[in-house]
Amino acid sequence: MVRGITVLAAVCLMVGANNIPKLVPDDHYVNRVVGGQEAEEGSAPYQVSLQVALWGHNCGGSILSERWVLTAAHCLVGTDAEELEVLVGTNSLKEGGQRYKADKLLYHSRYNSPQFHNDIGLVRLATPIKFSSTVKSIEYSENVVPVNATVRLTGWGRTSAGGSVPTKLQTIDLRTLSNEDCKKKSGNPGNVDIGHVCTLTRTGEGACNGDSGGPLVYEDKVIGVVNFGVPCALGYPDGFARVSYYHDWIRTTIRNN
Repeated sequence: MVRGITVLAAVCLMVGANNIPKLVPDDHYVNRVVGGQEAEEGSAPYQVSLQVALWGHNCGGSILSERWVLTAAHCLVGTDAEELEVLVGTNSLKEGGQRYKADKLLYHSRYNSPQFHNDIGLVRLATPIKFSSTVKSIEYSENVVPVNATVRLTGWGRTSAGGSVPTKLQTIDLRTLSNEDCKKKSGNPGNVDIGHVCTLTRTGEGACNGDSGGPLVYEDKVIGVVNFGVPCALGYPDGFARVSYYHDWIRTTIRNN
């Protein structure tokens, strides 16, 4: 937690000094929902919490099938499978749900940590998930989401910079923007490539300090995986791995493992 707070403080200083912040990925806890509201129980049954021994909640993810969870590569780098558990079936980080152990972590071979390109990964579970009314898989999209589409972000965590960390899942509707506009508005165009989809509504709404790897959903399909953003909805775009761009990698990786 201290490492994540340090990164957030550094970004705030950078914003004040330069007025145009660079897009920065999370160090430990990043990209949580700001300006949203508490999600209704069972409204995002595909949402999971990736939890690491000693740290607890580390990242979000999406259930693709009984054995597979979609997340970000940077949530998996440096983590051993035996350290990771997946919490499903609850909106609360404090109670309820079921836990499943991971037995294999896979991420894109061309994942680029300085710029966080190809920031997509998969978790294979040791035992199959038992589906129910509050635990369901979600399809991943093979189609490019339109510009200015209303999309849904869910995640746990801080609702403002330096604010408290809610234990209940948060949700917010955002809008997509073109990659060209994303590059112009981000202040660091090199971080945005064809494998990204960006969202931006207004200052005070978006991602902040936690839940990288979590799902961005459009028409009941996951279309993005939380990658990067200026923490805490400062009026700059948030970036997600564009799932349609990586659908072949997802399908092939699951089939071969």
